[in-house]
Amino acid sequence: MAEPLLVVGLGNPGPNYAKTRHNLGFMVADILAARIGSGFKVHKKSGAEVTTGRLGHRPVVLAKPRVYMNESGRQVGPLAAFYSIAPADVVILHDELDIDFGRIRLKLGGGEGGHNGLKSVAASLGTKNFQRVRIGVGRPPGRKDPAAYVLEQFSSIERPEVPIICEQAADATELLLEQGLEPAQNIVHAW
Repeated sequence: MAEPLLVVGLGNPGPNYAKTRHNLGFMVADILAARIGSGFKVHKKSGAEVTTGRLGHRPVVLAKPRVYMNESGRQVGPLAAFYSIAPADVVILHDELDIDFGRIRLKLGGGEGGHNGLKSVAASLGTKNFQRVRIGVGRPPGRKDPAAYVLEQFSSIERPEVPIICEQAADATELLLEQGLEPAQNIVHAW
């Protein structure tokens, strides 16, 4: 039987952040949980919300940290250790400033681009070599602070697109799990 993968949606807990750009990872994790047909429960050892099942014909542990974005690693590291999942088998779903709004890109490793959630996860896993489903939010307009921009709700123009983008990111995640990085990249990057 295939080893499980750890799929983690990044975001911030609480209703104030629920519909912000920084919570795209949580939104996609919720779609994947619905596809598994299972709700999240608090994992006692890590404190994260977790559900298990199969996605893309692979066993997965699907999680949403219950700490703020910049502390995500505090729960991701213990989850990976608890389930004996290697960093290369961790898939992080996150918003990405350096990609145009609505584009989805798959990647293994690389820098964090100022994303404090990714920095925290890399520190907790001891490596940057984990897989990423990067969901583009684009750069903020003008001189707006990127940190403030990602904590804002989507604009009225963007809002109708968000559910479609989240479904596509969930599809991209399943392709990644089913086919592996390069074949999935060839499909997703052509969208």
